[in-house]
Amino acid sequence: MTPILALALAAGPAAPPLFVAHASGSEPQPGRLVAVADFGATLADPDAKIDAGRLVSLRRADTPLPPWPRDRHIVLANGDRLAGTVTAGDGLRVTFSPAEKYADKWAIPLTALAAWWATAPPADTPADPAKYPWAAARTDAVRLRNGDTLAGSVESVSADGSLLRLVVDPGQPPRAIELADVAAVAFDPALARMRKPKGAYYRVVTAGGSRITLTSAASDGTTLTGTTPFGGKLSLPVPDVVAIDVFQGKAAYLSDLKPKRSEVEGFNGLGWPVAADRSAKGNPLRLPGPAGVSWCDKGLGTHPKTTLTYDLAGKYRHFEAAVGLDAVSGRRGTADVRILVDGKERPIPGLKTLTAAASPVSVRLDVAGAKELTLVVDFGPGGDVQADVNWADARLVE
Repeated sequence: MTPILALALAAGPAAPPLFVAHASGSEPQPGRLVAVADFGATLADPDAKIDAGRLVSLRRADTPLPPWPRDRHIVLANGDRLAGTVTAGDGLRVTFSPAEKYADKWAIPLTALAAWWATAPPADTPADPAKYPWAAARTDAVRLRNGDTLAGSVESVSADGSLLRLVVDPGQPPRAIELADVAAVAFDPALARMRKPKGAYYRVVTAGGSRITLTSAASDGTTLTGTTPFGGKLSLPVPDVVAIDVFQGKAAYLSDLKPKRSEVEGFNGLGWPVAADRSAKGNPLRLPGPAGVSWCDKGLGTHPKTTLTYDLAGKYRHFEAAVGLDAVSGRRGTADVRILVDGKERPIPGLKTLTAAASPVSVRLDVAGAKELTLVVDFGPGGDVQADVNWADARLVE
């Protein structure tokens, strides 16, 4: 027996990943995932049971949320980002092959697409496809690898995946473009739309960076299976799952709510408005951490001085968030962050003078019976320099 084989046998199979479960009515609970069903979960080592309908999120412990796919992928109108390749398509739908080798080809409605990257996107690509500098306002835009852009309407992708046909002039034959020459397509933002599922639904983050909405999901602790809003089937090994979040369930995210009051004063007259699900500068919400930088999908991006007040109406039990200076635009800054419940400050260690070295700070406050929640981001010792503060997963839990 070779030394390498002997070492592998001695080590045994990889240990099951540890998750932390957030749920309505209970403290965060760590454990090995045993099952997911009906928006509930079962954990072991230690044992924990989250009843159906109470699950808010499952996150891999000590594993940062990965960046969005950095190679070929599509962006859906609901914000999902799926690593993989478009292999064919007509005027109604495209055939998509996920890069995660745990799903069959999916037929995705053309109207569900916001963008399609046939190459790796540049690092400075805006998060919102409608804000790509080469995107068009009321038509599709095809970005070629040589830097040229063609505007028109995508008619189809050939069955062998070699040609994209673009109608440039209505009434004229479509233009055939070699797919090898295409860098990306930004679809007409006026037509790109997806209805939210009725009731609660899941959103899964994979180790490869894909973000996938599932209308139903289940797990036996080994595999996570689910169905997308467009009927695609997913079967993913649990070790490849980084996060499972439940939306339209027991949690309301602040980025989906309108504040009762919002005040932005700025520094020397220059203020940055609050951004939903983006940093104050419009970039992805990125927070540093011991295991690396997390790319967070839900939350608020703020900049000093900002004061936000939300109406709670006494219906929530807890407020949760991970608060920190942005991993890119807050590396050398400081900020004074305060949280008030019904006008009274709730002191939280690490927030009074927030620094990049201390980010992020986990917040979980009891707000049972409270009427108002106020978030204050004020100037630190360095004024507003590099002081973008992100509130990742800022949510109110029933």
